[in-house]
Amino acid sequence: MSGKEKVAEIRKHIDRIDNVIINALAERMSLMPDVAKHKKEHNIPITDEEREIAIMGKLKKIAAEHGLDKSFVEEVFLSVFNESKRIQSEIIEKK
Repeated sequence: MSGKEKVAEIRKHIDRIDNVIINALAERMSLMPDVAKHKKEHNIPITDEEREIAIMGKLKKIAAEHGLDKSFVEEVFLSVFNESKRIQSEIIEKK
């Protein structure tokens, strides 16, 4: 197998994993309407700092167990949290 063929094979694997990540993000975000509805009905704030801190701590621990940089994982999940809150805010403001 040539170097180019090997890279192409690895890239196919990467592409498959990227699809898994996108599907997981889509599944996570699909829960935001239910969360937003519940928060609105029960007058619960969109942001729960204690929960975010607890989740981030857990995620950083898991990241370290997998040899991932904790700062990288924090950056990724801060983006996920922010998008979740943006979606919830948009839904709550429309209703």
